[in-house]
Amino acid sequence: MWEVKNSAPLWGGVMTTAGGLVFWGTPEGYLKAADARTGKELWQFQTGSGVVAPPVTWEENGEQYVAVVSGWGGAVPLWGGEVAKRVNFLEQGGSVWVFKLHKS
Repeated sequence: MWEVKNSAPLWGGVMTTAGGLVFWGTPEGYLKAADARTGKELWQFQTGSGVVAPPVTWEENGEQYVAVVSGWGGAVPLWGGEVAKRVNFLEQGGSVWVFKLHKS
């Protein structure tokens, strides 16, 4: 139905919700959300490091949450070429980001 182009490889995968949202992370450090029907980007958050893990979701006490792990290391600082220019400024450390979704 639609696609989103990214300038670096996407490693983390994509997650959809029953409420019609699609979440994915980028190597440039963004967690993004889009409308599942149209592909229109609705939200993004800079995590501070590359997102190479898939987002996850769960419900607790009637509230829905989305979380993603951000951070990479290993060979990433050794990359060359155009991809390296887009991501080498990011920190190598890791963190877990959790967001509560608004009820609609």
